[in-house]
Amino acid sequence: MATDHDRDVLRDLARRVAEIAALPEHEEKRRAIRALNRLEAVPPRIYCFPEGVWLEILPWESLSCADPLLRGWEMQLRLAIATHAFLQDDQPLDAVFNVPWDAEISGNGLQIQETMTDADARLPYYIHPFSNLRLSSHADLGAIHYARPLQAYCDIEKLRTPHVTVNQERSAEWLAWAHEIFDGILTVRRRHHWWHTVGGVCQTAVMLRGMDTLMLDMLDEPNWVQELLVRLAANHNAVLDQLESGGYLSLNNGCEWINNGGIGCTDELPAAGFDPERVRCRDIWGGQESQDLIGISPAMYEELFFPHLKPIIERFGRGCYGCCEPLHDWIPVLKRVRNLRRVSISPWADIAKSAAQLGRDYVFCCKPHPAAVATDRMDDEAITRSLVETFILTQRHDCRVEVMLKDLHTVQHETRRLPRWVALAKAARARVYG
Repeated sequence: MATDHDRDVLRDLARRVAEIAALPEHEEKRRAIRALNRLEAVPPRIYCFPEGVWLEILPWESLSCADPLLRGWEMQLRLAIATHAFLQDDQPLDAVFNVPWDAEISGNGLQIQETMTDADARLPYYIHPFSNLRLSSHADLGAIHYARPLQAYCDIEKLRTPHVTVNQERSAEWLAWAHEIFDGILTVRRRHHWWHTVGGVCQTAVMLRGMDTLMLDMLDEPNWVQELLVRLAANHNAVLDQLESGGYLSLNNGCEWINNGGIGCTDELPAAGFDPERVRCRDIWGGQESQDLIGISPAMYEELFFPHLKPIIERFGRGCYGCCEPLHDWIPVLKRVRNLRRVSISPWADIAKSAAQLGRDYVFCCKPHPAAVATDRMDDEAITRSLVETFILTQRHDCRVEVMLKDLHTVQHETRRLPRWVALAKAARARVYG
């Protein structure tokens, strides 16, 4: 059980989250995002997702709770408060506390060997204050090397179906703790956000085979690549089946970060026939991405990869596509996805071509280059000029737009750069959209 000190810290933070969530401005933010996600004409939404830079804004050593689990809860509450008070963007807060499952998904039978420097120094950060998804980062420690386990074509036979394992006892304990601490302040609920609802087939193929090798395989042995993708897609679907049948999926139609950016607020989900005890893929946002395939032709993508990704996206109620890959030449193919609602427009995408193709039919998820706030000097004029140029194009084509600064690992410890970027983005929006 929580100590009196930890309980008091968490309850005080929860009260602040509840106060913020009740402000009229947050209801207006929810309303605007619901309208955007319905593809109605609203001014572009401005989001800042610090990701790795949360470690500069709120270092783990600044926290008060002693218990490791509760320190994570404290961090999430502080991230929510800082989103409102520090970042001051268009993200809403809900008066909720999401408790995940204590769960893991097994590997696919082949072990990927990692080599990294100072592994113990790589600190975890939350993708979003209302999500359990975490990554690790440290801007000064360099990259990680992955050794591909699929050395020979015959190694494909070593692939196995992953399995979902949930520790029911510990999961129930976490939920009981949350009720004991937060009841009467925040609504406690079970919500777990799985990486399998974000994507993974293309990335898994690259991690197993190696990027350079897989690129050559596409030319030398396209039939083998097809067989690999058939198996990886089947494994991905098998995990989604297990999450559905086990009752381990949860809604993401509130203030949560969804897919590879954006906020899930919508009144179009869950789908008809919804059972809160058995959330289905069609009740939630989900999607795929293919950032590891940057450089292949649209024709190769359409022939080799798209047939395996499309059915996975279409399992979900609303579909998302993309991460960091430039999708402007793939959009005509992606439009064949029945339920596609939002498309990632990365820093390397052709903005004009993307805006003309997406128009008012999809959410244009614009991701400015994070280097604008990460290098030695932040150039306000260049940031403003780029945003204004983008907004002129999206307005011309009547696009439904959200702009999100993300994929950050440092701002040179000048954390005020982030609210400064938000202010510049809002000013650029006002300049173009009024």
